[in-house]
Amino acid sequence: MKAGLAGAAAASVVLVDAFVEFSAAANRLERSYQELQKEVVQLRAILAERSQALRASRTENSHMKLALRQILDSLPCGVLVLDETERVTLSNPEARRLLDLPSEPVESLAEIPRSGMAMLKTIQRNLSQPDAEDECCLSGPAGQQWLAVRHRKLPRCTEGSAAGPGAAVAQPATILILRDTTSQKKLEEEREAARNVVALAEMAAVLAHEIRNPLASLELFAGLIGERHEGTPEYVEHLQAGIRSLSATVNNVLRFHSGGALQLLPMSLAESLHGAVAFVRPLAGQKGIELSLRVEPEDLAIRGDHNALQQVFLNLALNAFRFTAAGGWLRITANRSHGADRARVRVDFTDNGCGIEPTLLSRVFDAGCSGSGQTPGLGLAVCRRILEQHGGSIGVTSQLRRGTTFSLEFPIES
Repeated sequence: MKAGLAGAAAASVVLVDAFVEFSAAANRLERSYQELQKEVVQLRAILAERSQALRASRTENSHMKLALRQILDSLPCGVLVLDETERVTLSNPEARRLLDLPSEPVESLAEIPRSGMAMLKTIQRNLSQPDAEDECCLSGPAGQQWLAVRHRKLPRCTEGSAAGPGAAVAQPATILILRDTTSQKKLEEEREAARNVVALAEMAAVLAHEIRNPLASLELFAGLIGERHEGTPEYVEHLQAGIRSLSATVNNVLRFHSGGALQLLPMSLAESLHGAVAFVRPLAGQKGIELSLRVEPEDLAIRGDHNALQQVFLNLALNAFRFTAAGGWLRITANRSHGADRARVRVDFTDNGCGIEPTLLSRVFDAGCSGSGQTPGLGLAVCRRILEQHGGSIGVTSQLRRGTTFSLEFPIES
């Protein structure tokens, strides 16, 4: 009996001890759970904070990407990005406009309409030079187009590789910067042409100066020959006609390229016209053209430069002779003309030649405009300049196969 009680008591002690240990373990487990709960709350807070930061970062990246795209689209130069297979992976509107790209992406640079092969050759030519720039010429419906192409090799990183997850692998990419240099090329060509024109003008002026004095001597000798050999007037007349025609061309070059102010003095228009007719009569005889002059009244006076007006009359007469067939005529008339403001003098040079093409009529006074294509086209431009220096004007009317009239107007000397 006593032994049974002792065993029960020992078992009770064991149970009590076990319960105490269980209670202690439960308390420890509860404290651990509470600590775990606190850590979960902290982790949730950290996760929420990081999630918010990630969303903000993604939003910022989105805005930055949009801003960069807008900047790229608004650049005045073309931008192309090629991958390692020369496939166009990115292009801005200016690049698509310059290269006539239908859409992006393009499978290969060589597939770009009308320009891919030229562009490809340009890139391959200077691929070994970093940040090099070269030019290529493209042909299209609008004509030739010049592009300056600058390229640079860039690393482009992608996620994932054999080195491990998240590792970056650099894949070669090429960025091309395209600039349209067509206008610059044209400007350079125009500048070069202008320099050539200036050089030719200077050379022409120098040659004209050198030629003018010998021509004056030839004119004098031709007159002396005519006086001494009256039996051969035809040959002398042809000689004088050639010399005077050449003199007109030389003087046109000098007047057009040298310019200068004129000395306007009171002068008789009739005397000037009679002198001009006498000067060009050998030319009229050589061409077989009837030449007549009528001035009414004979006392018409203007303020003018005699030599300059002689050049005007000579140019207009030569122009008529050039476009009038043998047997034709040139009639020169001068009379008063009452304008809206005051009385003026009008001089008409009228021929019955072939006339002027309507397409040329508005440009006949422009330098370089030549109806025959066999003259420098300076004579009528010189006439207009001289008339403007006299305060006058010059105009033209013409009918094909009927003839042409050049009309000059001067203020009357009061």
